[in-house]
Amino acid sequence: MTDSNNSPRKSRLAESAYNSPYDGAGAPTPHPNSDPYAALRAKALATLESMGYDPQTMVERGVVWAEDQDPFGHVMHSQYMTFLGTCFHRIMESYDEFLSEEEYNNMILAKTVVPVVRKYELDIRRQVKYPDSLIATYREDCIEPTRNSGTTSLFSLQQQAIVAEVKGSVTYMDVTIGRPVDIRSLGGGWPKLFDGFTKKAEHARILKDKWDSEHPKGGKAVPTSKI
Repeated sequence: MTDSNNSPRKSRLAESAYNSPYDGAGAPTPHPNSDPYAALRAKALATLESMGYDPQTMVERGVVWAEDQDPFGHVMHSQYMTFLGTCFHRIMESYDEFLSEEEYNNMILAKTVVPVVRKYELDIRRQVKYPDSLIATYREDCIEPTRNSGTTSLFSLQQQAIVAEVKGSVTYMDVTIGRPVDIRSLGGGWPKLFDGFTKKAEHARILKDKWDSEHPKGGKAVPTSKI
């Protein structure tokens, strides 16, 4: 990718790729020559991609015994948002696929337009215990002219299941006037960001619909017709 001066620059996601489960960076490695989570991770990533989650922004974080648990040996609910928070930031880092370096920096420094949390709802589905490693992952649901909505989930490698889910949205605010702004009306890369995330939402919807049809809750999969 190049900036306005046509000089190459590093991707924000590439620079924070140490968080990615595709490198196994966040998983515990008790022995230098083995990774007991390798098979579980491969299975989890295949599942999450099939469900429409974005591989680029995934984050893996191993559960820490002394920091993450309550006195009953369960991961504290407050830590769920800590785990998910790194994924939230990587989603924002993915904006630099469309924005110039100046546009991205102005957003991060709150000089122009910023995505501000509008609302979110946390659904805790399962208890998590040490030892385990969790993948935080995002699926684009919908982008509108002034807001963006998505689903961010926390997936346990040990349980091979989603243990928590956040459905939420952000509003694009013009900090100079303190009001929502239609990003399609802005110059530079913002209209490209809108188009790009529209495509991401459509791609995610297709995958999710396919997954849901093949894995119905409490029922049999709907057979696909053959031509």
